[in-house]
Amino acid sequence: MKDIIDASLEYFELPEEDKRQYEAKSPSDPIKFGSGNVVTLAYQKINLWRDFVKSYVHPEFHCPDKPHKLRKNLMNISRENYSRTSVKTLDWKKDCIDEGLKLDSCFQLYAPNYYPPCPQPDQAIGLPAHTDHGLLTFLIHNGIAGLQIQHKGEWFNTNSPQNSILVNTADHLEIFSNGRYKSVRHRAVVNSEATRISVVMANGAAPDAIVKPAEPLVEQDGRAYYRPMKFIEYVETMLSNRLQGKSNLDCIKIQDA
Repeated sequence: MKDIIDASLEYFELPEEDKRQYEAKSPSDPIKFGSGNVVTLAYQKINLWRDFVKSYVHPEFHCPDKPHKLRKNLMNISRENYSRTSVKTLDWKKDCIDEGLKLDSCFQLYAPNYYPPCPQPDQAIGLPAHTDHGLLTFLIHNGIAGLQIQHKGEWFNTNSPQNSILVNTADHLEIFSNGRYKSVRHRAVVNSEATRISVVMANGAAPDAIVKPAEPLVEQDGRAYYRPMKFIEYVETMLSNRLQGKSNLDCIKIQDA
């Protein structure tokens, strides 16, 4: 785990021109670099304080050219089908899972976040409150706190030790489980003293998979609580909903459920 943290940190320490060659031009870019700025969410201006890069590593492998050791470390991690691992321990039929989510061609995303010391941490945020798309999100970090999780309307600091893996349930696991597993709402806060770096591996269904509640669970519950939607369509609508302050999950919940 330390190797991938160190390699990710080296990426963010590269000259600006090396990083900005991956500046996002299209949502479909396989590698996207971005830097903190002022965004408007739900008509409220928010100062973001982070750099990030997102790189799809499955079903096709993509990786920034530098630093060179990043590719080797990332390939070692991406060999594992984390989406399959994510649901393997659930007490559901394997055929139902594989058919519904098309796990052989599932997506896997490497997404490190870099939060340098912020001179006014009370005036900025690393990442606004959100839930993740996908099944499960695996997160490791360099030992600097900053991740908060919402529970019953209140925010709590997470205290996961360095070299541990924190696992968040995400939107599509909530949908596929017909609400049995809830997607975790979380955010990242910043500090004025130390650089925080986190590395996220997000995992989900195949882009063309229509994600919906699993049939055996619908039969047990007597109804589906979420509308079906292609995985890629869900991801594409997520940003526009966030800008309007809406939850993607709320948009596909069957409201009279």
